[in-house]
Amino acid sequence: MNEIKNIESNKNIQNTSAWIKMTKSEIEWIIISLNISEKSSEIHDKSGNSIAFRQLQRDFIRIKNKIMKGEEEYETRNKTEEENRNGAQACESCVD
Repeated sequence: MNEIKNIESNKNIQNTSAWIKMTKSEIEWIIISLNISEKSSEIHDKSGNSIAFRQLQRDFIRIKNKIMKGEEEYETRNKTEEENRNGAQACESCVD
């Protein structure tokens, strides 16, 4: 317990990060849960925790949007490659 107090009192410690593997649906459930937690905190908790829930929710929304953008780019790239394989530039002797 003493070590925890020393760590918490050290102002020079930077935030650390971790890689967590989640599906898009898990991220969506976390966003919903954070929204509920934020609203509940606004009503029942006057210590300002709703701000932390709101910031976490925004972070997860950004992550979800990046995933969706990556999926769209992947689908577009695959569609373009497919069109190039089957388009006018395809080899005349190659018939699918």
